[in-house]
Amino acid sequence: MERIDRKFNIEATKVKDGKRVTHSEAVLLLAKDNATLPTLQFYHSECERLGADEVQLKAVRLLIARVEKWRATHPKKCKVPDVDAGREAKIVLKPNQ
Repeated sequence: MERIDRKFNIEATKVKDGKRVTHSEAVLLLAKDNATLPTLQFYHSECERLGADEVQLKAVRLLIARVEKWRATHPKKCKVPDVDAGREAKIVLKPNQ
């Protein structure tokens, strides 16, 4: 299967059941990227529009609050998202399969 996120090697474990999640099914957004917070706010609105339950909506609101707190604490790390020219660009800009 084609990697969904080519920029990062993602190996995460779901808290609820210990199942492994990788870059073939996940996307990683960084708190430092200036586009992440508005993306999460849109995600919350979209979850609401789609009928997600209150537990999901509250979880997203809490995530947004944690990202806001992190960004307020680390303003010098916050930046416009980018792809480095060179090796990284060759990987992420490769045509989709």
